[in-house]
Amino acid sequence: MLVLLSEQEVQQTCELLQRCKEEFINDITGGRPLEVEMTGIEYMNDDPGAVDVLYAKVHMKDGSNRLQELVDRVLERFQASGLIVKEWNSVKLHATVMNTLFRKDPNAEGRYNLYTADGKYIFKERESFDGRNILKLFENFHFGSLRLNSIHISQRFTVDSFGNYAFCGQIDFS
Repeated sequence: MLVLLSEQEVQQTCELLQRCKEEFINDITGGRPLEVEMTGIEYMNDDPGAVDVLYAKVHMKDGSNRLQELVDRVLERFQASGLIVKEWNSVKLHATVMNTLFRKDPNAEGRYNLYTADGKYIFKERESFDGRNILKLFENFHFGSLRLNSIHISQRFTVDSFGNYAFCGQIDFS
């Protein structure tokens, strides 16, 4: 996740991504799309009984580690440039299936409103769910395959005419 506060930072990011393409992305991809599949399901915390994010696992179809190598090397470059603060040593490849952050039903089971001692109203924004049955049911589920042919720099909270995040830059693999 990048926090780009000016058009200059967006331009700097696009230029850095282009340099990554020239220096190592072309070698990793061979100038061709990467064939990936999404199979199996995982969660992003320690307790399957209290899940906030459920995601499909992403793998290269050919069993190689090329996509992981590509994104980790891009991460390293962005960290070295100061555009990303180092939090992780690698990127978790995934496709989010469910995220309770976007759950907005105030009447949903388990949701409740709180009042502080001084009478201020608090609406509990995130409510975890018990994911154990879902994890068992979809443990090896095949969500599908796709060809990755580009990296986009997307702008959160802004969508294009198709409902996707609007992007402010991209590179293509081929």
